[in-house]
Amino acid sequence: MSGVAGPRSGVGLGRGVVALVCGTLAACLLAASALSGILASNESGGCEAPPETGGHPGFAAPLVLQRGRSYVVGATEYGGPGDPSSGVYGSIPDSGQAFLPSHPDSFAELSVLPVNPADNGAFTFADANALGRLPYLTALRVWRAGRQLVVAKRDIGYGQGLGQRIGDGEPYRLDLWWQAARALGVSKGPVRIALTPGSGAAATLEALPETAGSTSGSEFCEAGGTAVLPLVAGAMARVLPSGLAAAGAQAPATVRAMIAAGNRLHAAAYSYGAGHGPSLNVLQAAYDCSSAVSYMLHAGGLLGASAWDSTELERFGVPGPGRYVSVYANAAHAFLYVDGVRLDTVEDPAFDQGPNAGRPGPKWRVSPTVPGWAAWVVHHPAGL
Repeated sequence: MSGVAGPRSGVGLGRGVVALVCGTLAACLLAASALSGILASNESGGCEAPPETGGHPGFAAPLVLQRGRSYVVGATEYGGPGDPSSGVYGSIPDSGQAFLPSHPDSFAELSVLPVNPADNGAFTFADANALGRLPYLTALRVWRAGRQLVVAKRDIGYGQGLGQRIGDGEPYRLDLWWQAARALGVSKGPVRIALTPGSGAAATLEALPETAGSTSGSEFCEAGGTAVLPLVAGAMARVLPSGLAAAGAQAPATVRAMIAAGNRLHAAAYSYGAGHGPSLNVLQAAYDCSSAVSYMLHAGGLLGASAWDSTELERFGVPGPGRYVSVYANAAHAFLYVDGVRLDTVEDPAFDQGPNAGRPGPKWRVSPTVPGWAAWVVHHPAGL
């Protein structure tokens, strides 16, 4: 697993080591959500569909989300200093997930029922139907005005009513926990949402050539389980000004799959211990250093569906750096190079002069040398 150490807020910790976390939860969240609109630029792109509304008289119908599509819906802020009556615990039955200040990347699915069952003290999971009764911990990408965040369902609530709609007639379908809402600049208004990809190792990769003269490469989105991956000539990958990575057109398919997975991690937050436990087949809202490395190895078919911690990653593969993939690990941290580009949760300015400098979370980092703040055990997958 990984944690936080000093100024390098993505340094990980191995088994039996205690982690320090960001100074405040709000600071962690605000930093984790400081994306420069990479995917917000898709708001009029071909990866999205028009908003969908329902037909209940006076109220909207539940919206059943489809992967690969995005929707404009209403979102509100709840909890925190402005709404202390909402409490600090979500309805999710997992006690480890219910304390929302510890999981600021949270949302509540609302209801579009014409009568509030909570008035009778009997509001249930089934009553929160505005998004089709999503399972708990379903992850959504939410973006607005150049900011984006991945949030997970940990709560339910009642927020619908006559006249409670955004400008195009869409209702308010989700409440964002106040720390997430403020990081996105949302109080009460429209946001665009999409389900995160259903698989961390998509069955296909749609590889698009880099647009001639483009400064950011091809558009990146997920649709129908397919990851759109920018390509550049040759076999070497490079980090684009957008912060995503383009794969070398001549690189092996396993390498291209791993780079696509690294691009999917771009919107994920950093959280100590996150990504350990859930299957690596499903993209999570947050990762630590070792689970991010595990996610990418899994995407390339090199690791099973369970994340390894950094101590275990010291033993991954065969000793020494690889031609395409090299895993660097010790008892406290792990990162990897894929086709010459490094994915790391550390934001140490001494080892990141690229477009993701200063942005926490699993990102592509650029430095002329391998990070040298510690000694590393280096391994690689056989054949790569």
